[in-house]
Amino acid sequence: MKAFRGALTLTLAIALAGCAWRRTPVPIISDNGSTGLLVGTWAGEYSSTQTGRSGSISFELASEKDTAYCDVVMVPSIQSLRIANNAGTEGPAVRSLPAAEPLKLRFIRLGEGRVTGTLEPYKDPDCSCMVTTTFEGRFSAPNTIEGRYVTTGVEFRQETGGRWKVTRQNNTSTTP
Repeated sequence: MKAFRGALTLTLAIALAGCAWRRTPVPIISDNGSTGLLVGTWAGEYSSTQTGRSGSISFELASEKDTAYCDVVMVPSIQSLRIANNAGTEGPAVRSLPAAEPLKLRFIRLGEGRVTGTLEPYKDPDCSCMVTTTFEGRFSAPNTIEGRYVTTGVEFRQETGGRWKVTRQNNTSTTP
């Protein structure tokens, strides 16, 4: 089991390092014209008990502009991993690990202490179908935003969802 965890950790570290240089520009729409609440470097994570998937979120807004640079990385669920037993070895051997997948945001909207947005459509690793994720969150503190997300798709019979949370990583703070 230690070998499995080590392989998974190494795969995730490589995937996250590889995605770091590809930060995606994302338009920010503000209901009052100011994006000051989002200025700074933010980092956090999301997870779903329904799907077993989780991942990291990071975004940066250097000043009150209309574009942020964002990364969202989806880590495949344990059910998506193919594991086979090798005779004569201790525990399961990993034959292949699906790569952590970078996802792109379509837009972020800021208004009345809320942050909402949509991800670009992407292929869900469990159903191999195209899905779209929308998210909504609120400032729970001046440097913390947390909320829920919902994923839907043409081939989905029901919605899935989970929770997300990001925290400002520097001292820039604007009261929501």
